[in-house]
Amino acid sequence: MDIKEINALRHPGERILYVACAFLNTMVITLLILGLSFMWQDLILNPYVQNVYVAVATAFGVAFFSMGSTFAQTKVYSVRVGENQFPELYAVVKKFAESLGMKKIPAIYVKQENGLLNAFAAYFWGRNYVLLNTEIFEIAYLEHKDINAVSFIMAHEMAHICLHHTRFWYNASILIAKFIPVLGTSLSRAQEYSCDRIALKLCPEGKQGIFMLLLGRHLYKNVNIDEYLAQAERTRGWFEFFVNINSSHPVNTRRVLAIYKPEKRGRLLF
Repeated sequence: MDIKEINALRHPGERILYVACAFLNTMVITLLILGLSFMWQDLILNPYVQNVYVAVATAFGVAFFSMGSTFAQTKVYSVRVGENQFPELYAVVKKFAESLGMKKIPAIYVKQENGLLNAFAAYFWGRNYVLLNTEIFEIAYLEHKDINAVSFIMAHEMAHICLHHTRFWYNASILIAKFIPVLGTSLSRAQEYSCDRIALKLCPEGKQGIFMLLLGRHLYKNVNIDEYLAQAERTRGWFEFFVNINSSHPVNTRRVLAIYKPEKRGRLLF
């Protein structure tokens, strides 16, 4: 896929929400800088302001140390996937990287997390990586021999990298807006929809893997998909609406509908 095709798969609300968040972020920072510039002489020697500078610098230092520590823990407590280590999955990752036009294949790690079903993509110091929990990974080799479901999840995480959702500059440009109720979570849900759509393009045969989020790795193969889609269509109301708008990920009913019925494109609000 080229850049144009990849961008066409983005959720239609993602760009609009990103621009809104980046604009608000820029406005707040600009106002702060202008305010400080007019009162610089009075503020520079103020001990309270000096404490703010120290707090901000400390926050950036803590964030950097936290990201580095997370990456280090991933490397020392995980097994890295490669040509000679789980080569079937590595071949899938390599194919997806080529399809997404990635110059470098992101590092893929597998880690035991005591039953937690999770995967995430991250970025640190010029390096992209994906952590896949053992509980998800096992279904490709043990329980169901279902590498397609794992591939779908991997495609979703690699889409985050491809769309720059993990990059420092991307997150710095919307940092303040992330804390604005509804706006920040709406952008996050749009990002998830975008990545699901790219994963669906790369690995449509693995979309049933999304049901692992609902039923776990033992039962997801037994779900009646048509019945669940009918349930999802019926599940709506004010309380469900408030649960969704406060969530960083689309609620499962809406997310599954968007994957199995792409014409719906993923509803961010109503």
